[in-house]
Amino acid sequence: MFTLNRAFGEQRLGYQDIIDSDLPYVSVLIPMHNEEKVAENVLNALLNTDYPKDRIEIIPIDDNSTDRTREILEDYSSKYPHLIKPLYRGSYLPRGKPSALNDALKVAEGEIIIVFDADYIPPKGIIRYLAVSFLDPEVGVVMGRVVPLNISKNLLTRLFDLERIGGYQVDQQARYNLKLIPQFGGTVGGFRKELILKLGGFNPKILAEDTELTIKAYINGVKVCYTNRAECYEEAPETWEVRAK
Repeated sequence: MFTLNRAFGEQRLGYQDIIDSDLPYVSVLIPMHNEEKVAENVLNALLNTDYPKDRIEIIPIDDNSTDRTREILEDYSSKYPHLIKPLYRGSYLPRGKPSALNDALKVAEGEIIIVFDADYIPPKGIIRYLAVSFLDPEVGVVMGRVVPLNISKNLLTRLFDLERIGGYQVDQQARYNLKLIPQFGGTVGGFRKELILKLGGFNPKILAEDTELTIKAYINGVKVCYTNRAECYEEAPETWEVRAK
């Protein structure tokens, strides 16, 4: 049914195709643990955003890294102090993405929170594509799309690309078309800070904190939207061992 809808049905427009003004203040959170190989890539990409610089802050969260992650963040923070504002979490704090996000929410100034994993490369316009959806006061959560960069590497990366295409281009878009429940995926997406604080933050004992947020939003009568145009790039696992982990 989803495939037929995607292929032949009427495609529901994303908000970025309708209106683009009065953009909200945004806090971009990037949870990190031993990300020295990719930290510069994601930060450089976000520095290149076309989102108004007076309406955005970037908060990389160093979750008790033991490599050069903290050193890299300190360097970027010294160069861009009004834009990049790292949060350092010590070994005495519980590790994990939900706990890291909860701590960052305490210092984030933005009314809209957008999350990227550290190994993603956000394109120039993605913050705007995601943020503009929140101009609808009924929208509380927005999800974008993930696109692998290295699909030609081997059979595994091609299979991974098919998985992403099925999951986003068919499943998520069709659910949005049919006014079902598109899912917030934990990265390449955002939510209202007020909403997640009202819901008590992220539960660190929940494995899939993104799915929990999706269901809680619907229970509370809040819209979850999918925007196919907001695509972000990732490096797909190139070995079966890495994929399994």
